[in-house]
Amino acid sequence: MSIPFYKTFELKLVTPHMKDGVGPLHGHNLVEDTQYLLNDHSKGALTGKSFGDFYNGKMDGDYGPYTASAVRQAKWFLGYPKSQCNSSAGPIFQDYMRGNEKLPLLYRQRRYSRLHPTPVRVKALNKASTQLGVKESPPNSNHVLYSEWYGIIGPWCAMFVTWCQVLSGGKRFSKGMRYAYVPFIVNDAYAGRNGFNLTQEPIKGDLVCFDWDKDGIADHVGIFDHWLNRGLGTFQTVEGNTSLTNQSNGGEVMQRERNRSDVQVFVRVLEP
Repeated sequence: MSIPFYKTFELKLVTPHMKDGVGPLHGHNLVEDTQYLLNDHSKGALTGKSFGDFYNGKMDGDYGPYTASAVRQAKWFLGYPKSQCNSSAGPIFQDYMRGNEKLPLLYRQRRYSRLHPTPVRVKALNKASTQLGVKESPPNSNHVLYSEWYGIIGPWCAMFVTWCQVLSGGKRFSKGMRYAYVPFIVNDAYAGRNGFNLTQEPIKGDLVCFDWDKDGIADHVGIFDHWLNRGLGTFQTVEGNTSLTNQSNGGEVMQRERNRSDVQVFVRVLEP
């Protein structure tokens, strides 16, 4: 019983290129077969066209830089660990692409997360939730991680949102520049600047700007989590610099129950 050639050979980008019909590949079409698989085709009944289209070049049997690049991309979206997303197409990779071997569980999990990346706004909400219970010290000083990180010692609800966004990969916020003042968030949303937009139907991770005294100037900002009772207008947020006795300068990161009646605007921040 003969073993398929791809089971024993590993394709690599070399100079000169590896090519079907020459050198150790003499009499074999492994490169062209690999290009075929990378071009959203599969010769394995198990996979169909499930992995994606990575190679748009000619099926020329030349293992050049475009084929090598396609292999790297395929490995990324198959769920290989980052350290293994190289341009080497060996027997295991071939079996995955042909459908002869099922992707391991960890690969499937990484593949899903790479195909369905978590939005920055949700990452920022998740980051905010890890800070629940953090308080400024000493009390009533505005000295807290987020204001000290931003570089301004003052009311820090907006600086908390900025910290969460920046540490979650957001590009619309910037340490020391955008944002420390809630009305600037509102103004940019009305003007459509910096990827900020108004929305009447908030989703997880959107910003909520509050105007307690209804004077048209936003007093506080939090991060929308979910509706508690949409009909009654109640929802849950994560906010910095709040408390049960001081809504917008209370000195603590908290989960709060809020009502639409206190909202000036909901703000959707577009992904960078």
